[in-house]
Amino acid sequence: MNKKLSQDIWFRLSFWGGLLLGGLLSLLLILNNDLEFCAQLTCYSYSLELFALPIHVVASGMALAAFRATIFRSDQTNTQIEAAIVQNRFKNYIDHKKEFMNLLDAFESSYDVKIKSRLYLYKNIFPENSPTRMKFDSKNLNNDKSWIDSFLTQFNESIKEFEGLHMRISVNYNSPSNNEIARWLSSYLMLIHQLDINFPRSQMVSESFKGLFSSYDHINMIPPNIGESLLVISAYFKDLASFCLPSRIEGLKIDGIVTTDGRFDERLKVFIDDQGLDKGKKHPLTS
Repeated sequence: MNKKLSQDIWFRLSFWGGLLLGGLLSLLLILNNDLEFCAQLTCYSYSLELFALPIHVVASGMALAAFRATIFRSDQTNTQIEAAIVQNRFKNYIDHKKEFMNLLDAFESSYDVKIKSRLYLYKNIFPENSPTRMKFDSKNLNNDKSWIDSFLTQFNESIKEFEGLHMRISVNYNSPSNNEIARWLSSYLMLIHQLDINFPRSQMVSESFKGLFSSYDHINMIPPNIGESLLVISAYFKDLASFCLPSRIEGLKIDGIVTTDGRFDERLKVFIDDQGLDKGKKHPLTS
């Protein structure tokens, strides 16, 4: 509230109260004393002595008014500073969110993917940020673990399991069953969905295997190349960490990804095609 000093009740009481009381005392002194005009120095001294009390009352009122004016200006300055801080926080919040969206735009252009729920993603990564509260380092409300940390742990575990499955497929020794691959693939597709990464040309899981995957079709979308998708997600985490975890970027660990030869994607075709099954017949794994 932009209040003027002249409108402050305490300033007005101090200033005008001192003047009125001093004037009233002076009037009483004049009425109760036989005063004559005198230009001598002794008369001047007598006048100062006679009107000492009214003069002190007026001076005290002025001093109180000056003191109140100092406090008032200090309060006004603090209010302006607080308003500037709030305005600056709001600007930082808008600019920060804009830079985050620019980061996602650049990532989409570089890797030919789509990130749709951007505002939801921002809120997950920066749960404490708002127009009146601003933090540049991501963390949860109750601890220092970021949303990125939680999903990065899942991603690293997914990479390790993928490497094991891929190795078994590549050497044709103890090749994994469709059930094993489906269990890993289902978890991986859920992770992709939670990260809000949408790969173009993804294909829906066949109806024959729906019992092994999520009940939501929009999650059961298999990327055209699993190896490339792992690389894209790895780059996604690195880009997010550079923006959202600047204080811990050096300590962020993303496990290495083996180079794939296409055999794993060949095995995944069984989950996309019906593989010659009679129409309406369920796959043995889901029956």
